[in-house]
Amino acid sequence: MYFSEAILKKKNTIKYDTFWYTIGTISNSATSVLLMLFVTRILGVYEAGIFSISYSIAQLMLTVGWFSTRSFQVSDINEEFKFNDYLSFKIILSIISIIGGIIYSLILGNDGYELLVTILCCFLNLGDIFADLCSARLQQLDKLFIAGISYFLRAVGYIFVFFVTLVISKSLAISILLAFLYSIFELFIFDRSIIKNLNCGLDIGTYFNFRNILRLLFACFPLFISSFITNFIVNIPKNSIEIAFTQDVQAYYNIILMPSSLVNMFNMFIFVPLFTKIARTWNVGNFSKFFKLLFSLILLLLLISSVVLIGCFILGIPFLELLYAVDLGEYKNAFMILICAGCLTGLNSILSYVFTVIRKQKIVLLAYIFGLIIAQVSINPLIKNIGLLGASIDYLLGISTIALFMTLSLFIVLRKKKYKLEVGK
Repeated sequence: MYFSEAILKKKNTIKYDTFWYTIGTISNSATSVLLMLFVTRILGVYEAGIFSISYSIAQLMLTVGWFSTRSFQVSDINEEFKFNDYLSFKIILSIISIIGGIIYSLILGNDGYELLVTILCCFLNLGDIFADLCSARLQQLDKLFIAGISYFLRAVGYIFVFFVTLVISKSLAISILLAFLYSIFELFIFDRSIIKNLNCGLDIGTYFNFRNILRLLFACFPLFISSFITNFIVNIPKNSIEIAFTQDVQAYYNIILMPSSLVNMFNMFIFVPLFTKIARTWNVGNFSKFFKLLFSLILLLLLISSVVLIGCFILGIPFLELLYAVDLGEYKNAFMILICAGCLTGLNSILSYVFTVIRKQKIVLLAYIFGLIIAQVSINPLIKNIGLLGASIDYLLGISTIALFMTLSLFIVLRKKKYKLEVGK
């Protein structure tokens, strides 16, 4: 295809990668906000509550489909695994994610219409699952800007399809279905042709090398568990709200939670383009540069987080009220707590990747297990006594536990590494 060949001939730089990946990530991040906005405005708060819990379940299952292979794939500089190994693994994970979404929804007592919406949201995930696969390969080959273009085309397209369908049909199910079909169409037309031209093996035929799939599973499992637990911690308050309150309350909580996830996404589109550089710096043994780069990233994250917190404190609630046309004045404290959690989630994402690069994923696993225990133990008394504020505090407790554990662990690991280097001299 001429279009894909023209894009591949484009000379890219870090600035060009960052620009397009930023555009793509913003577009992709905006989908959850805009979909929720459209449903709230067009169908009302009750339908928004149904959509929010269904979408949350699907997002949890999306972590199954991703299985945190992206970090491993991007850092797989020596191509220990072929592209087809990652592709085959993603196909298996996609099936598991849909089945898991059905089981999860049934456990929460959802059936009929709510179950249907959950299943459709899980199918909508398939675009994200395979886009993640292609994006990682493109970044691995220093073509991250193409992944940004793909994200942009897919996100803008299916947001438009969803909105138009919702306005015309007033049917949430039909809107999600058509958005899913567009998402798959974009991947097939754009990403597939790009990967084909890069000779990544997409058109060689999908064969299942179960030995390599198992190796991938074990290699990525600690990171997957950490990612899954992160999303599960997010869902713990939502699950309790689903059981204890009405769909309206579920909608309000998800509205004030939404910016928290966007904060993490905002941080990631700044830091992800630098991940390959971090991996290469470590792999070539330039540890002094690695330490400086890591310190600079964390310092930048703190600066961005400070600006975000101030901005959200002043404008956050008024903006959300204007956007969704609902009264959120009583939820400002809960909102700010969730924003703090979002900033810490950005730190956790960076630290998780660093542990992947230095191949210490088990530390990440332990950190997230501790975070899950804290969040699960705390949720019932918190939500029972202080409602949505308690739900927000619970989320922050879980994320803070993870951040503290990984920060201390990384300090110890790098201190030992520095000591060995000094002794070696």
